[in-house]
Amino acid sequence: MTGKNSSRRQRGFLIPMAIFLIVGLALLITYLATVSSSSQTASLADLNSARAYQTARTGAEWAIYQVMRNSGGSFAGQCTPAPASLDTPVSATARNQTYGGTLANFTATISCTGVRFTEGGGTVTAYAIQSNACNIPVSGACPNTTTTSPLYVERQVNLTVVQ
Repeated sequence: MTGKNSSRRQRGFLIPMAIFLIVGLALLITYLATVSSSSQTASLADLNSARAYQTARTGAEWAIYQVMRNSGGSFAGQCTPAPASLDTPVSATARNQTYGGTLANFTATISCTGVRFTEGGGTVTAYAIQSNACNIPVSGACPNTTTTSPLYVERQVNLTVVQ
């Protein structure tokens, strides 16, 4: 009889262990899914940050090209002070630009301030160029100070060019 009683008492011993393993695996899977999702979100934010920087840099380089070639275009013309005006800054209206390829979802808002001054007996023109880039522009312009989106990314590049 002892054999029968001991075998009845041992029945069901694996059920609590199986429940423990199933709950443990479910918790582990939930944790790994959360970490994976956070990692993907961080990677996307990093990629968008790099794209916003490249968009801002592209806008700044475009502005440098416009003022340095001095072709009399509207952006360069608004930014360049008249030859007679010394120490009086002139600001161009901001220009919004979009690009293609991997920068297609980003907008750059570019502005420029030019000033002429005398240095060492010669007249020098200095241009302060500012390029803001973002992925959620407001009315087509960056920066967007009203957004609450966690996906919003913005970068700014400032340059000074002396000619």
